[in-house]
Amino acid sequence: MEHQDTPAQAGQDAGATPHAGRIAFERLRERTDELELLVSGLFAFALLALPPRILDAYQRASVHVDGVLDQILRYGYLVGAGLCYALAVAFIVHLSIRAYWVGVIGLKSTFPDGIRWDRLPLVGPVTRGFYQRSIGGLDDMIDGADRAASIVFAMTTLMALVIAWTGLYMVLGLLAGWLAGGLFADRERAAIAVFLGLAALLMLVGLGAPFADRVAARREAAGRDAGWARRLGERVLRIYGWLIPQRLVYTVQYTLQSNLPNRRFMFAYTGGIVFAFFISSWVLLNHERLAYVDSYRVLGEEAAWEGMHSAHYEAMREGPHRSTVVPMIPSDRVADTHLRLFIPHRPQRDNDLARERCEGLVDGRNEATGPAAADLARRCLASLWTVALDGAPVPLDDFVASERQDLGMRGLTGYIEVGGLRPGLHRLELAWNPEGGDSGRDRRRTYRIPFWFTPGIDQPHAAP
Repeated sequence: MEHQDTPAQAGQDAGATPHAGRIAFERLRERTDELELLVSGLFAFALLALPPRILDAYQRASVHVDGVLDQILRYGYLVGAGLCYALAVAFIVHLSIRAYWVGVIGLKSTFPDGIRWDRLPLVGPVTRGFYQRSIGGLDDMIDGADRAASIVFAMTTLMALVIAWTGLYMVLGLLAGWLAGGLFADRERAAIAVFLGLAALLMLVGLGAPFADRVAARREAAGRDAGWARRLGERVLRIYGWLIPQRLVYTVQYTLQSNLPNRRFMFAYTGGIVFAFFISSWVLLNHERLAYVDSYRVLGEEAAWEGMHSAHYEAMREGPHRSTVVPMIPSDRVADTHLRLFIPHRPQRDNDLARERCEGLVDGRNEATGPAAADLARRCLASLWTVALDGAPVPLDDFVASERQDLGMRGLTGYIEVGGLRPGLHRLELAWNPEGGDSGRDRRRTYRIPFWFTPGIDQPHAAP
């Protein structure tokens, strides 16, 4: 029988130089399925365990910063958690397709003839003809599942590279803006301006390649020289080659894009990236809820915060509320004569308001030394709050500036006398920026902390 060259061999015979790889492609192809299953199995469910840890790290770090630094941390969380969620879902889909593929191969080995249409009950000629055309046989399903699994796996690695690289440059751009903003009086606005300037410059440079392509195509079609356009395009692409791992990204992207329907590819490509940021943003916005999905129609989120919420009690701060920045007391039950109250300092909210209201700060910073520094901090933060016990105002003159390593926060700590109260339920009410309005970043925020005074249970009364 006469030997016929494959298309690849024909191309090589026509003048293409074969790539002398260390391992033959066919040998690699035989093991691709095993490698895909191994990678997906290792990463699919392990990735789902990472986002809660990333969120916890973000919460603990964001307590200490504001402005651009907080945006850097927030974007780092969105990229890290979004990448984990997107990859986990993609790998689970890939595992499901591969599991189906393995099952169909098992059927093929057990029943080589596949579907025996003549032995199916209640299947007439119309139904039989429709299904024979639409679903095909086992061989078609094996080939289709194998193709789909390989495409999903390649698309997953592509999205991972793009999301990670984009996130890296966004974080580096924000950090560069923050560092450059230190040269100006208003650091935050200068940092944002520098970041937007860098992003705009990068986008303008990126438009150079499509512009050069269009100009070169038009000039060459008209028979004119397009050398300058080609040089411009190549220089732009060379610059982008320093910024983007082109061999890692574009090799996979262009292979998929040129062999798949363009609309479907772009929908899956952009949809995966949008999903990554959507799911991480949704988790961030709802992480303090008792459940992401619930049916509480009577005792909802607002009622829970207005009642007894575990975030206000140090002994109950578990799960997502470990880093919630709200005023807190040690426990819901008090037996001593004094109740400890900790009012946390939250730079994201306090810094701007303190810059406007607190005398003694130098450009919003406390540059005093020694005891004067602590006294200035106390007076400044105390001016932002009002405290009341059962409706009676509580002065903050005896509160002290403090650092709580156990909570990972700084703030004001004071002891409120409760020994003269009657046993039973009492309420602390705190208001941040009590003169603020009902909306906006500086709006009035009210916190209510119920507690039970139980001296007869936890601390026996002295004998008369």
